Order: sequence, then structure tokens, then C-alpha cells
Amino acid sequence: MRNKIKTISYDNRVRLFWTLTAVSVLSLFVYIYSINAIARNIAERQSLERQISEISTNLDSLEFAYIGLKNNITLELAYNHGFKEIKDPLYVSRNRGTALSFNTLDR
Repeated sequence: MRNKIKTISYDNRVRLFWTLTAVSVLSLFVYIYSINAIARNIAERQSLERQISEISTNLDSLEFAYIGLKNNITLELAYNHGFKEIKDPLYVSRNRGTALSFNTLDR
């Protein structure tokens, strides 16, 4: 049995060194970019949470105002705004009538 010993030539060692250096530098840039993106996303999230709380507070006050105005509606107020009571209301029936129609489903 012959044991073959493989040696790495000088050219291969230089190429391997620069490849590993390039991978390390690229990894460092990706790491810095990721940290920067995380910091920006955290700041944006805090800003959005603050806006959500402000809008929620505003919405709550609008809901209370709506409920207050809704509770103040009376028949007299409706009459003052031009509404009037209908004695014979017109309703649409859900029952099928005996009218003719053009059936397009059988074509």
C-alpha cells in the first residue's frame, strides 16, 4: 500500500486565504446590516405603537360622542329635521310572486 500525501501548493493556499478573507468580510457586512435593520425596525415599531395608542384614544372619545348624540335623538328632533311618520309603509315581500321571468339557468 502506498500512502499518498497531498500537499497544498502555494497558489492554492493564497487562493484559499483570499476566499476565506472575502467570506469573513462579507459576513461582517451582513452582520452590520442586520443589526442596523433590527434597530430601525424596533424604532419604527415603537412609533407605530405610539400612533396606535393615540388613534385608539381618539376613537374612544368619538365613540362616547356618538353614543351621547345617539341617546339625544327623539321624535321631536326628527320632526324638526323634516322626517315624518308614514301611515301606510311599503315593504318588499320575500315570497315569490306569480310573475313571469326569463330563466337563463337552463341554457
